[in-house]
Amino acid sequence: MPRPMTPFVGCDVFIPDGAGRVLLIRRGDNGRWALPGGCQDLGETPAECAVRECREETGLEVRPVRLLGVFSSRRYEYVHYAWKDNEFCHLLFLSEITGGTLAPTAEATEIASFPADALPPLSDGHEPRIAFGFRALGELSLPPFFE
Repeated sequence: MPRPMTPFVGCDVFIPDGAGRVLLIRRGDNGRWALPGGCQDLGETPAECAVRECREETGLEVRPVRLLGVFSSRRYEYVHYAWKDNEFCHLLFLSEITGGTLAPTAEATEIASFPADALPPLSDGHEPRIAFGFRALGELSLPPFFE
């Protein structure tokens, strides 16, 4: 497949648990932790993508409630990510769980919640998104982040 002419759109969910932790998945491709999410398909909106990816990776149904920010892969170094030759525009949604049952998959071999001060080894680019998500929880009037 030839290299795309435009960036991929990645849609991630930031799901706080009410106890100061965020839900993360251990990626099956690099063994590192990340927010649930993935690439938008043609024919779906970014919010629909975030919901679908979260369901596929975790078994949870979610509802995006707020756009937290727009992040670019041009701002971080690829070290552990499997798709190193691509460029991404990541949309991060604060989301709440509406149903489903946690269930690991081939894409997400483990699922757990972590506090900001005890994050596991993260997949490339997730640290700034997670940090901003925690910041937004503490500052409800904080406008969305964008690069």
